[in-house]
Amino acid sequence: MSKTFLKRLIVFSTVLLLVFGSLSGCGNNSEAGSSNSKGRSTNTYTPPVNEDGYIVITMPKTLLGSYTAEELEAADKAERAKIDNEEQLKMVLWSALLANEDGTFSYYLTQDQYTRLKALYYWLGCLRNPYTAEISEDFVTEAEYTDFDENGIPWGLVVSVDADTYYSMQAWYSAMVTVKPAIFLGRYQVLRGIPGDKWSIHVTVKDKETGEIILENDFPTRDE
Repeated sequence: MSKTFLKRLIVFSTVLLLVFGSLSGCGNNSEAGSSNSKGRSTNTYTPPVNEDGYIVITMPKTLLGSYTAEELEAADKAERAKIDNEEQLKMVLWSALLANEDGTFSYYLTQDQYTRLKALYYWLGCLRNPYTAEISEDFVTEAEYTDFDENGIPWGLVVSVDADTYYSMQAWYSAMVTVKPAIFLGRYQVLRGIPGDKWSIHVTVKDKETGEIILENDFPTRDE
């Protein structure tokens, strides 16, 4: 996750929800404006609010990506310092991002921010560009969530790729379609109430032409 991308996340537009409400794909889930694959009501988790009126969601070290918690906090503060008007301030996706002493980090969210951040991570996890609603990697032809539980939370992701392109830079492209979406989906799961030490995602990568399985990975890949 680049610092440029982090910056764009911080000032992401409220148009996000309007776009997502009209999308199909990424499996059936209430973040996409529908029920889950079992037809049950979804998205019923309501996080508690602290005495200051914020929802506090703590992300485990396994969901830091390539940053430390301190680096994420510093990047957030640096970008927030550049905000010079109230309209931009209304579009931030969290009120604060703070590092914790144990190496985790916490989001401090209003209810509106919680809803928007949850929707954002849902779509980033299935490789959608939140600005265009299209799959963000050219060599990926399809990405769909699977293994929805009774609460509409996906635990699997199946990605179809152009095999020739994938194998041309396999180490890089495999990270793009396994590690990157797993981090976003893991954060989504935690936002939906899954404990930080219980998030998981099984990613399957397939050849778009033959349907042959190229790779299967389970995340998180290590115990922290």
